[in-house]
Amino acid sequence: MKITRKLLFVLVLIAACAALVTPAFAQESKIVTVTEEDINAAYRVTNPPRRTFSNIAVDLQSGQAVVSATYTVRGKDPVDVSMTLVPSISNGRLFWAATAASANGEAVSDDLLRQINSSISSAWRNYIRQTGVSGRITAVEITEDALIITYVTR
Repeated sequence: MKITRKLLFVLVLIAACAALVTPAFAQESKIVTVTEEDINAAYRVTNPPRRTFSNIAVDLQSGQAVVSATYTVRGKDPVDVSMTLVPSISNGRLFWAATAASANGEAVSDDLLRQINSSISSAWRNYIRQTGVSGRITAVEITEDALIITYVTR
């Protein structure tokens, strides 16, 4: 019994020393700036994974991004679509919400807008997971020509 206590004491002492010796990693604030030109030249914009979308363009405006494209399904007339996206931060994560969407200039229903927002959330979550960005976002700003994201590294 006494050996077990001594062994436990030694293990706790080693763990405490390791915690003192292990350097604390300093958190560093970083800023990522992506210009509107960079976004529109990106591979996913110029070569969308779904060939039903073409003529994709992203227009950054103060506080929001407007994405427009042409949606074409075989046997149907092309439809010009547009969506206004607004960023927000929650618990160190960046979220995008579609505040408006239209097809051929006509606003979509609230139900379809909810479906769009649901799809955006899962797509963005998967993108972040795949890129492996680690840190907590502290600020996001959209100007007329750039998307600026400030985050703290882990």
